[in-house]
Order: sequence, then C-alpha cells, then structure tokens
Amino acid sequence: MATQTLPQPRVGNSPDVLAAVCAIGFIVVLAIAAYWDSSIRTLHAFEAVPYAIAAVLCLRQRKAGYILGVASGIFWLWMAGTLTTFVRNGFERVAMLIQTGHVDRWDQFIAAPAAITTAGLALCSLWGYTRLGSKSARDVAACVGAFAAVGVYFIGLFWLFAPQYLGLFARYWRSA
Repeated sequence: MATQTLPQPRVGNSPDVLAAVCAIGFIVVLAIAAYWDSSIRTLHAFEAVPYAIAAVLCLRQRKAGYILGVASGIFWLWMAGTLTTFVRNGFERVAMLIQTGHVDRWDQFIAAPAAITTAGLALCSLWGYTRLGSKSARDVAACVGAFAAVGVYFIGLFWLFAPQYLGLFARYWRSA
C-alpha cells in the first residue's frame, strides 16, 4: 500500500522566523511591563498567549498563525496607537534618550519597542502568508473572524483583569 507524503514545511524562512522573533520580543516587553507594574501581571500573562501561539504557528507555516499574527499585531497597534497616546509617548521617550542621554519615564519608553515588535509581527505574518501556496477566498472570512476574536479576547481580558482600561472603548460602545 502506497503512503501519501505531506509536503514538508520550509524550515528557517525569513518571514516565519522574523514573525516569531517579533512575537517573542513583544512577550518580553509585556513581561518587563508586568514586572514594573504588579497590577497588570495577570493581564499581561494572558495577553501574551495569542502572541506565543502566533509565533509557534508561524514557525510551522500555518495559515492560522499568520492570520493570528496580523490580527493581534494590528489590534494592539490600533489600541495603543489610536485609543491612547502610549505609542506616541514611547517614541517621544526614544527621542529624549537620543537627545539627552536619559529617559524620565521607562514605563512609557517601553511602548516604542512594543510598537516595533507588534508592527513587525503583523508585517512578517502578512509576508509569510503571501508566500503560502494554498490561499483561498475563505481566508478573508478567517481574517475577519480572527480580528473579531482577538478584539473580543482582549476586551474580555480587560473586563476580567483590568476594568479601568475598558473606558478606552467607550466611544465605540456609545456609537453601536
């Protein structure tokens, strides 16, 4: 009886490795922030989960990993970059470090590496996805579903572990 062999994943492809490195980098940023502020430790532990899953799945070249990487990276950037001034404040602290050699608020500075790693995750995940041979129209639905699931997941985390941050989304709830 002949056995069917499945195609082997390409090991060590740049977008896959870079996506995983970015996801791990963001998890490190979450861990540092949680170390500094004990009130967000549980939140950040759970927040790291989709990024860890995306890293593993991207390294395995799974479509779901690429989609999760794009959705979770973009969601964090949207939230931290448009609903707050966190990302802008982080890059202002980077400029301060370059100009003066010191930083007054490391808790804000950390937003710059967070933004860079989440943007890198999203871009490298998208790059990895474009290299897949098996794309279909259903991927659009999967992407929309992933964005919705990531949003619900993170808002659920805020509701459970950091309700003080739910106000970020108030303008969207009022318009719904």
